[in-house]
This record gives sequence, C-alpha cells and structure tokens, in this order.
Amino acid sequence: MRGMGLITGLILLGVFLAFFSPVRIVDNRKVACYITLGQISDRESGPGVKLVIPFIQSIQTIPITTQVIHFKEIPVLSNDGLQLLVDISVGYKVKQNRACDAFIEYRNIFDNLVKPTIRSAIRTLFANYKGTDYYEKRQEVEQQIVKALESLNNPYFEIVQVNIRNIQLPQEVIKAIERKITAKQEAERMQYVLEKEKLEAERKVVEARGLAESQRIINNSLSDKYLRWYYITTMKELANNDNSKIIIMPYDQQMLPLMIK
Repeated sequence: MRGMGLITGLILLGVFLAFFSPVRIVDNRKVACYITLGQISDRESGPGVKLVIPFIQSIQTIPITTQVIHFKEIPVLSNDGLQLLVDISVGYKVKQNRACDAFIEYRNIFDNLVKPTIRSAIRTLFANYKGTDYYEKRQEVEQQIVKALESLNNPYFEIVQVNIRNIQLPQEVIKAIERKITAKQEAERMQYVLEKEKLEAERKVVEARGLAESQRIINNSLSDKYLRWYYITTMKELANNDNSKIIIMPYDQQMLPLMIK
C-alpha cells in the first residue's frame, strides 16, 4: 500500500509540475506573449526558458516560421461573372515584432486573420480577369496573381510563397472557348489563302506587264534590214556546220530560198 501511495504521489507531483511549474520553454520557431491576470503584453519574448508566476501569469506561443495554407476548390468569380474553382497553396509568416499585437487583436491569428485575409485577396485578384483569360493566357495571369499576392501588405504577416495548382472553368465555357479558337484559326487560314491569291494575282499582272513591255521594245527595234542581216548570218553558220542536213530556210519575195546539205 505504501508503494502504491508513493507512485500516486509522484504522479500527482508530475501533473502539478507540468501544469503549475513556473518554467516554460519556447523553441526557436516561436515567440512568446506574456499574459498577466488576463492582460496580454505587446512585447514579444524570444525563444528560450521562461519563468511565469503560477495562477497569475501564462504565456501564449506563436509560430513565426513559414506556415502553408491549402485552399482546395475555393469558388471565385471572374470579371465577366463566371464562377471558377481554384486550388492554391499560400505560404505565410507572422511578423516576429508584431506577433503579440496580432494575438491581442485577433486571438486566433490563423482563423480570424490570416485565412480570411488571404481568401479575400484571392477572390479580389481573380475578379480582375475574364474567364477566357484563364484559358487563353493562363501562365501570364497566374504570374500576375502570384506577384500581387506576394506583395500583399498586411501589418501582421507576410506572404512568402504562392502556388496555383489548378483553375477549373465550367465545361460549357471551355467548349465555347475552344469553338472560338477554332473559328479564329479558320479565319486566319482563310485570310492567309486570300492574301496568297492576291499576291499571286499581283505577280501575274507584273509579269504580264513585263512581257508586254519587252514585246513592245522588240517590235520597235526590229527592221527589214536587221532581219535580212540576221537571216544571212544564220545561213552562213549552218553552211559551215559539218552536221547540217538539208534545210529549207523561210523566205519572202525579196530573199531566195536556201537549201543546205
């Protein structure tokens, strides 16, 4: 019986020390806010061993390292009234020198400050773009939203990383956008064909004009004397060619026919 009593006493002592010990330990990932008779100090205490007055003082520890919130299929409205479902992860850090002020004002910093602030910012930013923007130039829009979130100015916490995992558009909108893209591509193809045909027609006009001009020049430069001279020169060349066969040259009333063997 005495052994059982000793064990019980040790257990009660352990419980007492655990709950009512004046010693508290704060690790290096947190800061501590002292609470004295219900009054919260606005001065943060760094990591280490802390002493409190039992029944009078307590401490509230607040993480100051990066914490990540995962928003899954959060509904947002685009600029043109479409409802989108967004999967996004946001990393944030409570500012070390404002942790106790945030605790004084909001108590539950995550549920009452961080989460609703980021959710509201996400909805506001997504409302700046049309639904088609998230399909046709998604990468550009996502980069702008990430940049805007990371520059979110809040006195108590800062955004350190943003990852947009998915943006889900209504199926009927996706089909409408795909039809629009197909029609645009077909219009561009037809425009290309028309431009090609136009250029080809212009080329033929230029070619015809060139041929007509060259024909005019030739017609103006030919004379009877030149033709007779060319006729005689050609016959001489044929006569001196060992491979010549019998050739009957054309002639008119002023030139005799020539037969060469």
